[in-house]
Amino acid sequence: MINRILVAIPGIAVILAAVYFGGPVFAAFALVVALAALFEFFALATVPPRLQWAGYTTAVLAVVLAWAADPGERALLVALAAGLILAAIAALSLEDREGITGRVAMVLMGGVYIAMPAGVLVLTRDLPDGAGAIVNLLVGVWVFDTASYFSGRAWGRRKIAPRTSPNKTWEGFVGGLIGGTAAVWFAGLYMDWINWWQSIIIGLAICLAAYAGDLFESMIKRDAGVKDSGTILGGHGGVLDRFDSLLFASLAGYFLTIWMVL
Repeated sequence: MINRILVAIPGIAVILAAVYFGGPVFAAFALVVALAALFEFFALATVPPRLQWAGYTTAVLAVVLAWAADPGERALLVALAAGLILAAIAALSLEDREGITGRVAMVLMGGVYIAMPAGVLVLTRDLPDGAGAIVNLLVGVWVFDTASYFSGRAWGRRKIAPRTSPNKTWEGFVGGLIGGTAAVWFAGLYMDWINWWQSIIIGLAICLAAYAGDLFESMIKRDAGVKDSGTILGGHGGVLDRFDSLLFASLAGYFLTIWMVL
């Protein structure tokens, strides 16, 4: 726990600084996270190095175009379309074609699973009240994760997904859902661009999506036979371990925010 806290404190400071400055600073932060997460994902999925460049290029395009181009959503679609073509070109360069369909599919999955949410995070920060929208995401994900952990430790009995993540329980999930949603609602009280019921709905969606993202990454790791996606963050595991929930939550937070609030 002490090691986790020592890693978390500077990490949180870096994230909050990136959110505060926004613009190219936040885009650069999102790109670094996306590239590191892709590196770990490709290792888990055993994607050949000669295919990986297509995934990394997709991540660069997704983040840079989401920040620089207007409208950003169309630019993000361009990045994903380019990623499809690049993956095909990369596949044609391979001499060993055995299992090529599955390997190319993993490259495309990396684009949808990691590159697209990274671009959506940039789109979220660039909204008129983007800093507040990002704060909602961070508060919801962090509090949900913390409340789930302690609720599960205190009252957890019924396993929610024993084959995927044996330590997760329904009691922990409910505790996290209540805590995370309440935290987003409370944060919204100090924001003049969103009302209380919108905060509750968005907070609920963020928590549900975050949990799905956590379970999804656990399933990938279990399939690969590893405990963590990497070791770069010490007791926290890898970058993908720390941002798996945020990847899914970013999609729910962004689209609900622009649909309900803006």
